[in-house]
Amino acid sequence: MRWMKIILFFQAIVTLLISIAFFTQILSLDELKISELKIEISQGHLFWDNDAPKIMVDIKQRYVLAAYTLLIVGIFEILIISRLIS
Repeated sequence: MRWMKIILFFQAIVTLLISIAFFTQILSLDELKISELKIEISQGHLFWDNDAPKIMVDIKQRYVLAAYTLLIVGIFEILIISRLIS
């Protein structure tokens, strides 16, 4: 049981570090005054299908969502682990 708590704590710390990495990417985009960062993705079933419709995706918005989600998940993991330890 002790090893499981250590592994869960390590997972929570790694989740928080990934969240911080996403936040630093967002802050660097804000420093460069980039309001939108879009890429074009084909929406077909096969990646080599050239006739598939293309969609534009805002990467900055996805980074923000990922950063906040990982931050919340990491904090909840640490709270749950702290309850297990005590």
